[in-house]
Amino acid sequence: MNKIMYLEFERCIGCRSCQAACRECGGHDAKERNYVEYVDFMESRQTYPMLCMQCKDPACARVCPANAIQITPEGVVLSAMEEKCIGCRNCTFGCPFGIPKFDFEENKMYKCDMCYDRTQHGISPMCASVCPSDAIRFIDFDEMQALRRRRTQMNLIEGKKPTEQDKWQYVPEFFGVYSD
Repeated sequence: MNKIMYLEFERCIGCRSCQAACRECGGHDAKERNYVEYVDFMESRQTYPMLCMQCKDPACARVCPANAIQITPEGVVLSAMEEKCIGCRNCTFGCPFGIPKFDFEENKMYKCDMCYDRTQHGISPMCASVCPSDAIRFIDFDEMQALRRRRTQMNLIEGKKPTEQDKWQYVPEFFGVYSD
């Protein structure tokens, strides 16, 4: 997989088209696996898309006693396999981003798997394909590096400083995320 997911939080306009597209994706059983969160609901209307960060060393997979969460050779963390999942919900408690959700009716965990059936063939995930503000993009690694360099330069001009020891350090390079 040469392409990466790229999120630019400040571009999110809160339209929730990513959630609607996710619900329509085949195999999702009409449930969205991504979310749109408010930065601070009481202070502003600013929103941001929240997808699975596809961690390098995913806590959800580490705490799964049944080894039901698989990681593809490309590093995509898949939802729990139905035949192995025992419904303990350790994955939902272990994820620092709060991404995995548990369906009590079906007794299984589900989360964003970056539309692996699409992305393994280089096709954009459903959420990225419909985002009208380009807050979610599926782009080449080189394009992401150029955007990051430009963003870093803008941060220096604007006076923003990088933060250390935040949860974004767990996110691999193929998932281009900006937390500012």
